[in-house]
Amino acid sequence: MAEITEVKKYDNGGAEAIKGFNFQKANLILLAINNFEKEDFQIYIEAEDDIVVNYNSYRAFIQVKKQVHSFTTITKPSRKAFINPDGKRDYKYTPSILEKNLEAGTKEDTFKIFVQDIMLTDKKELNIKKPGSICSELYELSEGAKGRIIEKLSGELVNKIENFYFFISPIHEDLNEAEKYLIGCLNGIDVSVDNSRGRAIIAELSLTIDQKAQEVIYDEVHKELKSMNTDYFSKVLVTCKSLNGFDNILNSLNYNVPFKKKIRKARLKIELNNTSLKEDMKQALEEIDEVEDLDLERATDEDIINYLVEKFKSTNSEKATLISVAIESLSELGDEI
Repeated sequence: MAEITEVKKYDNGGAEAIKGFNFQKANLILLAINNFEKEDFQIYIEAEDDIVVNYNSYRAFIQVKKQVHSFTTITKPSRKAFINPDGKRDYKYTPSILEKNLEAGTKEDTFKIFVQDIMLTDKKELNIKKPGSICSELYELSEGAKGRIIEKLSGELVNKIENFYFFISPIHEDLNEAEKYLIGCLNGIDVSVDNSRGRAIIAELSLTIDQKAQEVIYDEVHKELKSMNTDYFSKVLVTCKSLNGFDNILNSLNYNVPFKKKIRKARLKIELNNTSLKEDMKQALEEIDEVEDLDLERATDEDIINYLVEKFKSTNSEKATLISVAIESLSELGDEI
């Protein structure tokens, strides 16, 4: 994994917005399908950039934009009007798409903007590179294009332009078409799925993306809450056994909607903070047929979860956390049957 060499700035502003960007989620899933078997592969969602990809010593910062773009649109700062304290109209300028992309990382990293397409005039000034490290093909800037773009950049960003690329995404902006394409990609890596199973996989990945995007991070430890790694992708894409297990059990329980939402959020922190608790609960499940006050033949999932919550309440974990870990343990036990 790429070594951390500087203090990072985290862009939590997009944390809620990702819910509305199906193009962005679909491209993240495409990256996962094509790369999850790489050693130490990780994707971070809405951290320093829209998407950050790590594996071994490689690190890429990716902006995802659904439109057709040009050199002008990616280098033009955005302007937003507001009324200042004097009651006068004023403007706030924010960095361009390219500046945002190049702000993070070092000159040793890779920087990419995923787009729907590039204006034909500018595309003629790009060279195709096949393959990229994580993309099937990339467009790199010609020397003339670099010169034009460097004029629009501040000095500290110029030395990163050598590692900048466009990727023209094959993902259609319509979600139904995007799903069909991704299902085809799943079958292409021998994750054999029909349309129903393929949509279930995409739904599982999309839900996890949404949940992780909502996490606000302050340091490198919290950043791991934004991560999806090889172990997670392997579980979803290869075994495909627990796609809906957690939600199926949770939905069968008699909790209200806000509390279920809290339980789902607690699930995100299991691998970071509660791995020991989960192992202990799974061990308790292995021995549950020896529990005298629980009739396993007649016990419901809710009875079993209540038993686990009571058994482990001495850990001083929040009830939502205990329930979440109990459900996760129970769903994983189902995978092993």
